[in-house]
Amino acid sequence: MPRTKPAEGDSSNVHDRLHSAPKGLLRYYILHKIAQKPIHGYEIIQDIDSKTEGAWRPGAGSLYPILKKLVSEGLIKAEPEPSAEATRRVYQITTKGVESLAHAKEMFANFQQRFGSLRRLFIDLIDPENLATFFVDGSNRQFQMAQEMLESKQDKIPPSDLEYILKEYKLNLERQMNWADRMLNRSKPRLAPTARQKPAKSQ
Repeated sequence: MPRTKPAEGDSSNVHDRLHSAPKGLLRYYILHKIAQKPIHGYEIIQDIDSKTEGAWRPGAGSLYPILKKLVSEGLIKAEPEPSAEATRRVYQITTKGVESLAHAKEMFANFQQRFGSLRRLFIDLIDPENLATFFVDGSNRQFQMAQEMLESKQDKIPPSDLEYILKEYKLNLERQMNWADRMLNRSKPRLAPTARQKPAKSQ
């Protein structure tokens, strides 16, 4: 049976706690955060915990070895010692780090296309009894991600690009609605013919 949707505003059991994330994601998200502004490691942990609503909070044992490796690769640099105002070491991105981050962002931007080529493998792995949960939850998450992504970045893209994105998205939604209507019509059970009603007698 489909999973019951939590009540709005109920944060309990909304997410299963993640023990890890896709390989490389933490490394490049660290670079991304440091590129935005100089930052210390604990701030990155707090940021990830906040953005995932507590679903993923990488431990110090995961974060600091990556920071150390990024320093050794010359992608970031660390202040020799914490400043008098701060108790933690602050990291800054280097020119080499900016170039590496740009390459990583291009890779993540193409992730959906690469994932699409594997979709039939994932479809085969979904059992029919799990399809309702997978389909409904997946559709909701996809919409939520698209909504949050566009709303968070709409001030940083030209109005003409925003208009193009929204118009294309609207067309896609219309295609999905048409497809859903066709599927609903096909799935409706054929009703048994009922006895033909006699015409009402004229008064």
